[in-house]
Amino acid sequence: MTNIYQEIWNADQSGAGVKAILDNEPGDQSTGFVKVNHQLDAQNRDLKVLTEVAIPESKKQTYELCRVLFDNYALAERDEETETPEEREEIHDLVHEMVDTAPMQVAREYVAMTTGTSISRDRWYNTLMEMWFRRFEMGGDPHLSGFEHVVVGEQEKGKVQGYHFWYKYYLDDGFGHLVDGSQEHFPGLQKDRIIYLGSEQSSGQKQYPESVTISYGWNAPDYERNAVRPLTKPIGGFFVGCSVEGLLALGTVRAHIGARAPKTAIINDALYDLKVFRSANNRHIRTFYPMFKGAAQPSDVPTVPHHNGPTVTPTVDGPVRIIAALVNPEGHDPGHESVTILNTSLSKVDLKNWQLVDRNGNAQELNTISLDGGESLRIPLQPNSVQLSNKGGSIRLVMPNGKAVHTVTYSKNQAQSGRTILF
Repeated sequence: MTNIYQEIWNADQSGAGVKAILDNEPGDQSTGFVKVNHQLDAQNRDLKVLTEVAIPESKKQTYELCRVLFDNYALAERDEETETPEEREEIHDLVHEMVDTAPMQVAREYVAMTTGTSISRDRWYNTLMEMWFRRFEMGGDPHLSGFEHVVVGEQEKGKVQGYHFWYKYYLDDGFGHLVDGSQEHFPGLQKDRIIYLGSEQSSGQKQYPESVTISYGWNAPDYERNAVRPLTKPIGGFFVGCSVEGLLALGTVRAHIGARAPKTAIINDALYDLKVFRSANNRHIRTFYPMFKGAAQPSDVPTVPHHNGPTVTPTVDGPVRIIAALVNPEGHDPGHESVTILNTSLSKVDLKNWQLVDRNGNAQELNTISLDGGESLRIPLQPNSVQLSNKGGSIRLVMPNGKAVHTVTYSKNQAQSGRTILF
């Protein structure tokens, strides 16, 4: 039993996520926070739902890369989208930055384990592009995408569709000029584009600042027509404090057909229904958002395939790669398994205190202090150290500072072949 959604949330908090707290609580500037108004029941059209946000410099990268996409989309669902080469590059910059982050690594390993497939970095990159950014037609709307709907928001007649990213709401509620670069982009475009219409919180929800459910108006910029459209969201909800990669990691796991992830999540002791709708061919995300259901009870914990992994640190670029592993040798496995690494660079790499780590956090230090450029090394695994499960798993190559320089996954079918697996 596990809670994959809590694992993703925790990994995100170790990365770019910031802690959601009530506005009558102190926040830690060093790790970041977002304060949620504890008086959402107040009848005040100017009420700020998110009263204060602190994002440390070390966590800002994906927020900025996401922000530059906000003005790339046509507002109306029925409008065709025209994507420039610069806008395509902005998408790839964001996905490239997200793909190796801590929550994405947890999500990737979970999908690999539950589907019984090996998922390379390139394959995971393409999965994110396909599910969130590839355009699809549905219900007469020609150019839809999950990212636009969930993160940016869209217009259907007089209503807001989607719009489930807390950071976008925060910017629109007083810092709208940061969304599109200029308050004077066209007449009527203001910094404050949100009109608070009231709380739609369920009983007890205000005790859990990780999510809000509200009603609001959005004076939405229509970039295609240089106009402002007053729209309404009668009931809208979003998680608070997760980064864009955290949100997309949660949605990818929930929406992935093969992973068959639970429909409910327990996050910081609150129970949520995770609503997801897909395109007609099930390849793309149409929408994804949480519905608060109350305080979690022990019976609410979902039963899913075992996934007891350690806290994951983001992967960093490096020249040393895991290229092969003997997972299921003939006879007894302990003492006969091995992992092979390769230095792809031209220079010698210092490997002192580097480790191999399995999906359960078991580790073994490398038995060498350096590796020449172009040289490979086969590392026999000692008993009671790294354990390569024959049911599928992952292997990480980790530096002394805890950063993984390479992660590979393998499936049950690959392990059962008995042959050395090439990555």
